[in-house]
Amino acid sequence: MTKLAEPVDQASAGATGHVVIIGSSSTTIRLAEELERAGERVIVIVHGSADPGVVADLQLIGAEAELSQQVRPAELRRAGIQRAKAAVIVGDDDVFAIRVALAIEELNPTVRLVIELNNPELGSRLGPLFGEHVVLSSAELAAPAFVAAALASTATRTFEIGGRLVVAGPRSEVGGTELAVLGDSAGYGIDAVLPPTGDVVLGTELIGDRDISVRRSGVIGALTYVFDRRVRIVLLGLVILIVLSTLYFHLAGSDWVTALYRALTASTDTGLEVDDLSIGYRFGAVVIQLFGLVLSSGITAVIVDALISSRLAVLTGGIRGRPRHHVVVCGLGRIGTSVASRLRERQVPVVAIEHNEGAPGVLWARQAKIPVIIAPATDAAAQLAAGISRADAVLALTDDDAANLEIGLVAKEANPDVRVVLRLYDHELADRIERRLGLRPTRSVSMLAAPAFASAALGRRGEVIFPVGRRVLLFTEVTVQPGSNAPGRRLASLSERGSCRVLAYSPAGRPWTWQLTNPVLRPGDRIAVAATRAGLARLLLTTKQLNGTAPTDPDSPA
Repeated sequence: MTKLAEPVDQASAGATGHVVIIGSSSTTIRLAEELERAGERVIVIVHGSADPGVVADLQLIGAEAELSQQVRPAELRRAGIQRAKAAVIVGDDDVFAIRVALAIEELNPTVRLVIELNNPELGSRLGPLFGEHVVLSSAELAAPAFVAAALASTATRTFEIGGRLVVAGPRSEVGGTELAVLGDSAGYGIDAVLPPTGDVVLGTELIGDRDISVRRSGVIGALTYVFDRRVRIVLLGLVILIVLSTLYFHLAGSDWVTALYRALTASTDTGLEVDDLSIGYRFGAVVIQLFGLVLSSGITAVIVDALISSRLAVLTGGIRGRPRHHVVVCGLGRIGTSVASRLRERQVPVVAIEHNEGAPGVLWARQAKIPVIIAPATDAAAQLAAGISRADAVLALTDDDAANLEIGLVAKEANPDVRVVLRLYDHELADRIERRLGLRPTRSVSMLAAPAFASAALGRRGEVIFPVGRRVLLFTEVTVQPGSNAPGRRLASLSERGSCRVLAYSPAGRPWTWQLTNPVLRPGDRIAVAATRAGLARLLLTTKQLNGTAPTDPDSPA
């Protein structure tokens, strides 16, 4: 129910054991959807001048939303914070998040707090201020998936589940016993997740080492930059002049060695003795000296220009030389800065484009000596200046889906072979773009981050989140609770193609087994699964205690 500065809503005031979300971003919507699918009651305080579409989207997924210009104790009480089991603060304002968290802590010291902070150092120092709390960052959660997409690779992940150590990743890097197929990098949409066959698997060993080939500058790169194309053209002209001058002086009567010496001295204006030459050849020597003077001066001018330009580029953060095999990051917001930082850690050359010179990411990039072009990333000239024709990948990471799509189209027009990674919130739009326009892969920050926030809010700390294409898989262990819908069902009935796959099974009080049969489930049994967000939500509804409510059909669409 949406309200604007109305009296306390009676339904919210009587709520208990629910989750309160404070935020207005796209992650807020995905998180509410995640929790609703898990059968949780969700009350959202949408603060500030939020897009009206945020409230409408929250209503569509069944969450109770309250629009408020400020988040004060009165608004928190109206949302039933004193009886909530968890509170999640989502947004990009760290000061606001800490202020609201402190207010929540005063009203309900036992609530489980999940706080989104952009400054990890600040988050690490909040321990003494709060009780049970978790600090997360959407940018840090989503950045690895964007980096892997830019490098055309699938990151491997090693973790423990079902009583054994496993490795998830591309088939070329995962060895040992193949336990399950997790995804198909060539598939689209739901077909890319948990298919019968694919190239992303779960195994028992990590084989080989990842070799991300990066062209470093070093001495050769520095010389290539100083002696650029202009210098090479002038040098070629000087060499041609020396060759022709040698032939000229030989025709004037000098032997070849003397002719070469005279050609060198004349071309470089270092002194020339012409007393033994006829008057005609002396005039020719003067012409050679003039050409040599022009070419020598040209070499000096070009080298000085290159050195000064290099220094100015360092000071202003501009482009140095002609970068090759680099990644162009468009947008230096929270996500763009985090992705650029991770690429730099992997020694991948980066060039950034940002339209707002005052953005915090611009200052960081210049301090990190990452070239920054201040211009709209949708501008073809800006992309050409960033070396789009020689780049390996382009990442469109602004907050605007339309701008990101335009960036991708402009990049493909300039360089059809460049790899384009788009940040898109709209899931249906992303699927259509991948199918119809061939602009893939696409990624959504909220889809990558929301499962981690939901797991923290519900106290499910053991979940492992693994991105497969645009979607994410969650690895976790679930216990069959008494009074749920699961007892009496067969184990195989919990698996759903494309959404949930049972990996291992542990009868109550007995060890895990990965050699699956199809036993009847009993209370206390434990199940290790790999599931999508929707698949895990249905599984949790099936295995948790009903508390007197009507059973939920686990096969109904979420």
